[in-house]
Amino acid sequence: MAPAPTLAERLDTATADSLSVADISNATGLSESTVRRLAKDPQWPASEESGDHREQRYPREAVAAWMRDNQAARVNAEELPGDDADRVTLTEIAGRTGRPRETVSRMPSTYRTSADPFPAADPLGTYSWGEVKAWLGRRSSRTGPRGTVQPPTPAAEPATQPVLDKLTTAMIERLTGKSKEAVKTLVRRPEIAELSTKVGRRRVWPADALLPLLWQLGYLPASGPLGAEPTAVLVELGYLPATGKPTAEQRAVLHKFGYDEEGSVEHRAWLAGPPRSATELAKYYGVSISAISKRIARAQEAGQPVPHPTDTEDGKRYDPRVFDAFWNPQAPE
Repeated sequence: MAPAPTLAERLDTATADSLSVADISNATGLSESTVRRLAKDPQWPASEESGDHREQRYPREAVAAWMRDNQAARVNAEELPGDDADRVTLTEIAGRTGRPRETVSRMPSTYRTSADPFPAADPLGTYSWGEVKAWLGRRSSRTGPRGTVQPPTPAAEPATQPVLDKLTTAMIERLTGKSKEAVKTLVRRPEIAELSTKVGRRRVWPADALLPLLWQLGYLPASGPLGAEPTAVLVELGYLPATGKPTAEQRAVLHKFGYDEEGSVEHRAWLAGPPRSATELAKYYGVSISAISKRIARAQEAGQPVPHPTDTEDGKRYDPRVFDAFWNPQAPE
């Protein structure tokens, strides 16, 4: 038997380019109340008002794209590589399924309050591949968008309760952007080493104790945007939402840890200040001049945009806003 068409595939067959709630309901088989509930999602396409009654209509292609992004793709779990007994990270799940790393990293929090939540991780942040395959197989047999066709079960815990509560060395590497060897040196610092415990043959650290310390030591920016990988880790831990803006509770927790999303007065003053030398930049970001040169060189080799200095009477200077955007890039939406 051929698999049922997805909601996006059903919308693709609609003849009109602009659809009302009733049109979307008729094309997909969802109830009109469900469609209205879905339309409250912040990422739902903007409406186009038309007609005497100012009826809200939505661009068909944009709605189909939203459905495609919010409905689990069909997979044949038996065709996925690896043994069911494997313990896998979110990165490995992305590699085995061919899905974007950012999409997979959002799954634990996105489906947390679902009637069929994403499989739980162990204290090391790894997942049972057999459980993940079975979950993907169940998701692929459904036609509704992820966790939104039926009202989600109310969360039994506060929004700030972490999905995971332990950090591994691999997660510390992603948070800090440091190499494996550099992180080995970092975690030997007495104040960090004393926080660790052993799970099996590996060491882990309590997230709520290590994160504030990493901010205090300058391994994470005190203000301004976080990079893509630190953001992904904080989503996995439950300290940031998978989509949209942090809740007031999440902001309060991160502020307590040492991070000000809006940017401190000092940081805003720095960004609005005069062009800076490489020496001033290194001092401000707590790194060596060599580290700055190497970061720029790596970005150039990868074909990424880099900040370019201007010649002044006092030597080469960088625009602080341009350099900060390079040093702490925004996470992709």
